Amino acid sequence: MANVVSLELFKQHVNADDFTADDKLLQHYLDAAEKHVIRYTHRTREELDEMGGGAFPDELKQAVLLIGAHWYNQRESDAQAQFHSVPDSLQALMKPFRKLVR
Repeated sequence: MANVVSLELFKQHVNADDFTADDKLLQHYLDAAEKHVIRYTHRTREELDEMGGGAFPDELKQAVLLIGAHWYNQRESDAQAQFHSVPDSLQALMKPFRKLVR
């Protein structure tokens, strides 16, 4: 099954669309971010596609972009520059799709 966000769009999002050296790494972050978002919702990809009217919901695509970019831009927990956590807006994007489970 194809990614919900294309590598091309992800590269544009992280300003890496003018080189290919990081393509494998970017694809890895994209794959992991998509799995993370789906797992967070406690739903299957098919359920989420159905909730989006036959396509993965745009809000969750944005969450995939935000998480993947965060991981790509902040690869280490210890860095010279000050980095910040992913904003609360990420929760606002994903929470409406989360199935409550016990």
